[in-house]
Amino acid sequence: MEYSKLPVVKEDQFLRLEHFPSRFHAAVFRLWETVPAEQIAVALRQPLSVVLDTAESMGLPSQQHTERWGSRGYITTIRNAWQILPYDQLLAVLGWSEDQLATVLKEDDFLYVKLGRFKPYCPPVSPEPLNEAQKARLAAIKDCMTKHFDSLFEGAIPFDFFSASDPEEEETERLPAASGEGIRMIYSYCGLYATALDTDVSFSFPEKMLRMYQKAGVNAVWLHAALYQLVPFPFDLSYSEGWEMRQTRLRELIERAGAYGIKIFLYLNEPRCMPLSFFEKYPDLLGHQLDVYGALCSSDKRTEEYLRYAVRKLCTDVPGLGGFFCITCSENLTNCKSSNAGIVCERCRDASTPKIVADVLTAISEESRAVDPAIRTVAWTWAWEDYMTAEEIRECIDRLPKEIILQCNSEAKKEFVIGGVRGAIRDYSMSIPGPAPFAKDLWSYARSRGHEVSAKVQVNVTWECSTLPFLPVFDLIREHMSGLSRESVEHLMLSWTLGGYPSVNLKVACGCLEDSSEEAYDALLAREYGDDADTVKRAAALFSDAFREFPFDIRCAYYGPQNGGPSNLLYPEPSGFLATMTCYPYDEIDKWRNIYPREVYVDQFRKLSEKWKRGLEVIEDLPDSDFKQAAQGGYALFRSSYLQADFIVQRDAGNTARMLEIAEEEKKLALLTFDLMKKNNLLGYEAANHYYFNKGMLAEKVLNCEYVAEFLKK
Repeated sequence: MEYSKLPVVKEDQFLRLEHFPSRFHAAVFRLWETVPAEQIAVALRQPLSVVLDTAESMGLPSQQHTERWGSRGYITTIRNAWQILPYDQLLAVLGWSEDQLATVLKEDDFLYVKLGRFKPYCPPVSPEPLNEAQKARLAAIKDCMTKHFDSLFEGAIPFDFFSASDPEEEETERLPAASGEGIRMIYSYCGLYATALDTDVSFSFPEKMLRMYQKAGVNAVWLHAALYQLVPFPFDLSYSEGWEMRQTRLRELIERAGAYGIKIFLYLNEPRCMPLSFFEKYPDLLGHQLDVYGALCSSDKRTEEYLRYAVRKLCTDVPGLGGFFCITCSENLTNCKSSNAGIVCERCRDASTPKIVADVLTAISEESRAVDPAIRTVAWTWAWEDYMTAEEIRECIDRLPKEIILQCNSEAKKEFVIGGVRGAIRDYSMSIPGPAPFAKDLWSYARSRGHEVSAKVQVNVTWECSTLPFLPVFDLIREHMSGLSRESVEHLMLSWTLGGYPSVNLKVACGCLEDSSEEAYDALLAREYGDDADTVKRAAALFSDAFREFPFDIRCAYYGPQNGGPSNLLYPEPSGFLATMTCYPYDEIDKWRNIYPREVYVDQFRKLSEKWKRGLEVIEDLPDSDFKQAAQGGYALFRSSYLQADFIVQRDAGNTARMLEIAEEEKKLALLTFDLMKKNNLLGYEAANHYYFNKGMLAEKVLNCEYVAEFLKK
């Protein structure tokens, strides 16, 4: 069957998973944690007894908590099945139609890009007779699972982050914001990216989390929105199905968050691109084209009319919105000047980019303020420098209504030297704190034109390490916030989809903006850690120093192994697959390292992990805590990144002895991370990827390490 709305299948891309005796075993193993056995049986077209017997033959324990994954962890299921199941079986596993999967791949933070923009070739999965070697592999899997993972699903329950049954957080006085009315905006730690308003809002915005945000100084929460899903889409109402319920849930969310002094902001990436099939009815609306999507042409007056109508209707129907923030270049295809790739729109080829961008922002600001003057619009300059010259950026700012807040990535374009390699930041750096001259200059110019300004920062985690609830690098946070305080920046966007946990880092950040003195910092640590405050302070200083060794480049952060850490498989032979953005590192070290020579990249992670370990030694005798678990998790992720990079270097050099050593240490790190996940369900989770790795993936990594050792000893 053809699936024209889904990424193309590449027949020459086939991932070998030889640590399993067959692909049927691989499918059952990878789905066992997240999909009920009955649904696995339907998808694999087998009797339930066959699936159960297969699971038992691998030593998999009885399933638990699978009901949680269908609505809250479907991205984890997709990622685990993407290289194993063909589309028809994948859709059966999810219980979705082609349209549902196509929508998620498009709207869930461009998941189709993270998956590689294509589907690997996967023949239909069904049981097959095993030869003697495969039977031996199966026996080895069962021995390993029985030895290490008989309690695979015990311990911390997935997604149970802010359970009402948890002990109440100790009452503390809310930390004041740095500038009274300044926005302190964050993304919900457990927010469903594309479907937050398609389910009970308590899933994405639990009461306890909102209360914790309030105590940490957060006063705004943002969520992704597509206007055609919130108001009737005049060109084709089928795209808007369910818009009334989403509005109802948005009103409920505004009321729920408002009880804690928290405003709701919507992230608009508008006017939203549409599938090319949409333009069969409206060919004259088709603008710039990219992949299987097309922009609503920016030169067609109906596009702006639709945008103005949609914003005004939404603000009228849903009173109390805090505002909007907008990305208008790159990110997704929106206006006809929002992408440098694809098929150029002939009508807009020579149009003014500053005018097109400013017109979108002006329409949103004017229509929302016409309904409620208190609604704020934030213009995020992300990637503007890739689409406009410095003069054009200033022209764009000149065109904006003064009520619009101008937001810049605080650390953008900051230059650095790491391991003797020179580079410059784009965004997503905690290891190299801002603010940078580029942002300072834009803020200064925007102020001269009457605008308030905002800094986009990350204070919990970045793509340098996204799968911890927070990085305990307090010194780096204080350095960054002190710089922003000196710049008198009014507003802060504290996270993208990653980094939303209401952790101590938020208190450090907001507290430092108010008072950057050592005395204030010591008092905060004393409130948080009591008699252990001095030990925590010394350890955090060591972690901060270690993290400065991170081999930063935005492409290293996006494509490297540090987010998956010990869950990323070892490949004793080249996989032939390319690393994908924040999803599959595979074994493509030359994409991981980017600007760094291989030996420098490997050595930086070695230095980072060794320095980090010194911080662990300082807190070794402290009782278990979120701080200690985050520190231990950070070590596992960074140490594994070093080992994986070194493994590939040694593989290319034919150094089997060192590869065996690495496989053994990787196995230990996977077991350490598994133990941490049993204690703490925050580890491995990130809102836009759901569980980047789950317990089953860590069990698979142990199987993989044992297989690699067998392979290398032959």
